[in-house]
Amino acid sequence: MFFLYSLLTAPGVVVHEIGHLFFCLLSGVKIYKIKLFQFNKTVAGFVEHEEPRYFIQAVLISFGPLMVNTLLTLFLFAKLTPNYPAWFTSIWTGHDLSLLWLWLAIAVGLHAIPSTGDAKSLLQTTNGRVLKNPLILIGYPFVLLLYILNLLKRIHFDFVYVAILFWLGRFYLKV
Repeated sequence: MFFLYSLLTAPGVVVHEIGHLFFCLLSGVKIYKIKLFQFNKTVAGFVEHEEPRYFIQAVLISFGPLMVNTLLTLFLFAKLTPNYPAWFTSIWTGHDLSLLWLWLAIAVGLHAIPSTGDAKSLLQTTNGRVLKNPLILIGYPFVLLLYILNLLKRIHFDFVYVAILFWLGRFYLKV
């Protein structure tokens, strides 16, 4: 079951890691190693980078997948054609890409929530800088949010999140 889930949602892992990569590049944080996807029960992918010099860089890198995966998922859900029965006939004719958009949207959306590793990284950065700059205390709610989202993932909140994005993408966004 793990192998099938990993295979079906691999595009989501790739986009998740590209979210980290994008914000590393955007904020000028040096990247050491990238693994966009691997079949591993503990870590499906990773981006190793230098310690961010500024706290905002750490926040952006940690929350990058949430932003990138969410936006891409909304875009893909918005591309679905409105007449659902046409999906089944369009598979054979090849005129409609709705099933492809649906699969990609679900796969990408399921990996939008940053991992506990992302939360630990942000916590480490926050802890290391709080004595130098007490304003960094504002980082702890962000860390807490990442840990709460990961706890919710254990009860499959990521599926609820994808359903919410489906609703938003289908009914409020038109591409």
